[in-house]
Amino acid sequence: MNLTIFSTIIFMLLATVNFPQSKYSIEGSAGIISPMNSSPGLSFSGQANYSVSSSIQLFLNVSLSNWDKYNFYYSRVYHTSDDRNFGPEKTFIADDHSLISFYAGSRFKLHENKVINLYFDIQFGLSSFSYNNYNLVKIVDPETGRVFIYPENANSKRNNETLLTLGAGPIFERKINLKLSLFISAKISTMINAGNYDFISQRGTYSLVSAGFTHVI
Repeated sequence: MNLTIFSTIIFMLLATVNFPQSKYSIEGSAGIISPMNSSPGLSFSGQANYSVSSSIQLFLNVSLSNWDKYNFYYSRVYHTSDDRNFGPEKTFIADDHSLISFYAGSRFKLHENKVINLYFDIQFGLSSFSYNNYNLVKIVDPETGRVFIYPENANSKRNNETLLTLGAGPIFERKINLKLSLFISAKISTMINAGNYDFISQRGTYSLVSAGFTHVI
């Protein structure tokens, strides 16, 4: 048997063997974070996955997010005949937000086909949340009676909180090859008692849309 025939037989035998796929993978992503009543910001994350089965994964995730203002809305109480806009005015009571989060979670495969795979993530963890907080000052224009509310910049205070965070959302994956996949993720998360507000509040709730890659190792 010459070398060419022998090599062909070996190649065909190897092609029929199903090698076990790695249970470990890593992810990286970047996206837009949109806290309620706030300006949008940027978010970056890294994640390690472990496949329990073909449809269930466990993961650990760390993310870093930044955004600017948390807005405060108030109504015009006083007006003149020339200024009858009753719409709300906007100012801000906090800015320079920084959020570092550490999550553990589970990912469930809901649907699979040759084009797009659909997953759903559930995660919980701890977040280090910091921001500048401002007292508000009210000024009334003596001529028009119009009320203006401003943040008092001279008395800003840096708040630092460690909060329990819960999140969930779908993930759409497109496989490129056996090792690499691309995905788009959309999640809603909330930080419990953020800013000493209610258990679940607008202050601590945000949505995150991100895109990234998964690499099997």
